Amino acid sequence: MIRNCCVAILASISSLSGYSQCSEDATNKVLLVGDSWAFFMGVDQTINTVLERWGHSDARYLTNLTIAENGAETDDFLTAEKQDEIEARLIAEPSIKVVHLSIGGNDVLGDWNVEMTTQQTDSLEASVRARLVQVIDFILNVRPDVHVLWSGYMYPNFEEVIESFAPLQTLHPFYGTWEDMGFPSFEQINNVMINFSAGIEAYTDTMPRVHFVNSPGFLQYTFGQESNLGVAPGGTYDQFTAPLPNGFPTYPSPISSMRDYGLTRDCFHLSAGGYRDMIDLHTREFYHKFLMDDLYLLAGTGSENGSVSSTGTISNTLQLGLNGTEEFATALTFNTTVMDMQPVEKASIFLRRDSLTGANPIGSTLHVKAKHGVLGTTMNVEAVDYIAVADAEVDACRFGSNDGNGRWIRIDLPEEMLPFISQTDITQFVISSTATSQGSVYFTDGTDPELAPVLNIKYGEISTSIASTNTDTEQVLFPNPTNGMITVNAEHVQTLRVMDMLGRTVLFQKNNVSTLDLSSLPNGCYSVLVQSDPGNSVHRVVKQ
Repeated sequence: MIRNCCVAILASISSLSGYSQCSEDATNKVLLVGDSWAFFMGVDQTINTVLERWGHSDARYLTNLTIAENGAETDDFLTAEKQDEIEARLIAEPSIKVVHLSIGGNDVLGDWNVEMTTQQTDSLEASVRARLVQVIDFILNVRPDVHVLWSGYMYPNFEEVIESFAPLQTLHPFYGTWEDMGFPSFEQINNVMINFSAGIEAYTDTMPRVHFVNSPGFLQYTFGQESNLGVAPGGTYDQFTAPLPNGFPTYPSPISSMRDYGLTRDCFHLSAGGYRDMIDLHTREFYHKFLMDDLYLLAGTGSENGSVSSTGTISNTLQLGLNGTEEFATALTFNTTVMDMQPVEKASIFLRRDSLTGANPIGSTLHVKAKHGVLGTTMNVEAVDYIAVADAEVDACRFGSNDGNGRWIRIDLPEEMLPFISQTDITQFVISSTATSQGSVYFTDGTDPELAPVLNIKYGEISTSIASTNTDTEQVLFPNPTNGMITVNAEHVQTLRVMDMLGRTVLFQKNNVSTLDLSSLPNGCYSVLVQSDPGNSVHRVVKQ
């Protein structure tokens, strides 16, 4: 690629800038509310730990002993004391985006008995669910912009834990709870949990701002039954073999996943590792993408992503580091043409570590080149990409978790790179390390969208001054913001797809493509994918 001297000099100057010191401002994004499960997650710092492992080290949870109370039931969160505290925290902390809610388990386990008929059990679950919905409605009335994630529960382990306390079974702290339920088998109590979870899932499926990751058998999957189950039905099963979401209903959560108090284990509350596994699932299915800003783009699996070395070796793996005499850099392409026509205020790249050989080449900073368009002659990874002159070249700060496979780093792109990320072309990045020791890290590629490299983008503030004008030729959707109807100003439109902040389609239209009626949607921010003959475009619209 031929560049003039001025561009080369500017790139050299740019490469000397970047951050002299890496620091981040942590912001409260999650309000943790609920019963003993919320209490223990607060004690264990579970949400903070897991979010950092997914690269979101700048996101924090907030809780206290009033809103995360051991033994609390749904009724408790309909009292003035708890509702006043929830409201106070939500109003005082406008940065909170999610209320992580864990209630309902004590209601069900405290009132259910094996002698109940199916009708009685269904009635109990319905009454608990109704109170849970009341709590959620209260939260959404206080802050209509927040989302609620009901965390659900994993299978308990009463019989095996209590029998392992022999001959002092009746002295076990949870013996009375098991006795009050009528000494249910694993299958009996697990089926109650499965049915209760299914009822909650049916409700959350109809609520765009309420979420639930249903997987009561997940700890069977992550821990496995490595030793013979101490009571009937006995037997073992390997880690990562339990079918999800319900696992093996005739088995409990493994005893190794239950909280260990030394003399005995808990029958219902999880170990710190158990809660981490649960929140890791929630982060994979919800938090990771939800905590992104206005738009996130995924790297694909094609030849435009891979790695390139200092000697011109090209690979389709995402490799970074020193291998012999070759310095490998990770090359990524993101289709930024789907962006809105707005300036970028902030951007970051998320990468998941798949494996490591030798010394870890990732330090507090990584060297990043950015090009608006292609670095070489095509968008594919090419040998020239390693030495090609970019639009910006800087040492960028690295955050997140850097100490294990399956964990994520986040590279915050400095301000001087942001003008080269726009909708007029694709954007390519080449990421390298300054480490001199032998070692390479391999990042997860785009095969699984949940684990693919991410470019996270935050736009500047939306200008509402154009909301009342329909004459701007650049405006595709108007009025914007809107309270319902919007007009689509584009030619040869085939379909319109409206997506919420999680990328879920909430409205699809292919017949009348000149207007959209958003009046049935909750207030908030949406993306509208306009599919037309000239090409596809994504535009952000605010429903208020």
